[in-house]
Amino acid sequence: MIQEPLISVVIPAFNAEKFIVKTLDTVLAQTYRNYELIVVDDGSNDKTAEVVTEYLEKHDLRGQCIRQQNKKIAAARNTGIRAASGSWIALLDHDDLWFPQKLDEVIKELYLRPDVDLICHNEIVTQDGKIQRTSKNGPSSENMYESLLFRGNCLSPSATIFKKEVALNCGGFSENLDYNTVEDYDFWMRASRIAKFHFFDKVLGEYVLVETAASRNIVYHHKNLEIMLTCHLAEHLSGAHGFMGKRMANKRLASIYRSALTQLIHKNELPDERHAAALKMIQTYPWDPKNIVRFSQWLINA
Repeated sequence: MIQEPLISVVIPAFNAEKFIVKTLDTVLAQTYRNYELIVVDDGSNDKTAEVVTEYLEKHDLRGQCIRQQNKKIAAARNTGIRAASGSWIALLDHDDLWFPQKLDEVIKELYLRPDVDLICHNEIVTQDGKIQRTSKNGPSSENMYESLLFRGNCLSPSATIFKKEVALNCGGFSENLDYNTVEDYDFWMRASRIAKFHFFDKVLGEYVLVETAASRNIVYHHKNLEIMLTCHLAEHLSGAHGFMGKRMANKRLASIYRSALTQLIHKNELPDERHAAALKMIQTYPWDPKNIVRFSQWLINA
């Protein structure tokens, strides 16, 4: 008889008292039962830990709630991964949801592809209970690292399961606070150097948009994205790719500035930050038609 693999469901939680039960309910509803549940309370100042502990006891679930000082989401995930007994880690953020067949479908896919180290499915994106769109993750690539580096992040934490040994061997999630909000993107890139990725075209979860990002959060996220990608680009190219390498790096960085500018134009706030993003975008890579269009839009609205 084939032994079903134990999956460790790792949920980082911060001040999640009011909504984490809904997330836990979607884990409890899984048709695949060989899992443990590890919730890491990352320094909450509400009753998150009490709610989770009571839930585990009430439903006699295998698992634990670990409390730690607030160290941000990367450290919380690492704590959960280190404590995991399972050979596979299934990430689930504290406000996201799974469909009941999620783990079952993932396990079936893994049996068909025993050489896979990381697997990711699709999700619906909802806000206020209404479906906004379907988020299709992937695709895979022969050079997954370069695809992630130059084309962008194509995975979602709550839609991804990976081998515990992959996380340990690539150093886990970076706890560098300059990578906060992009720690998952950095992790996928480092993991892609040692792991085989697989994406399959099934919608098995729900990514919940809690609220539209504040303008300051947009600036913060894109600044950290710039820092993280600059490090990866410098390491990957390291002068060996010449002019074309520099051009590819500039095009990728300009896309970050364009993304920030686009969101800030939509918000119509922080004119100084919009100005800075517009200039950095056009100075870094002026040949992209998308940059020219966005720069023109900024000029009209400036």
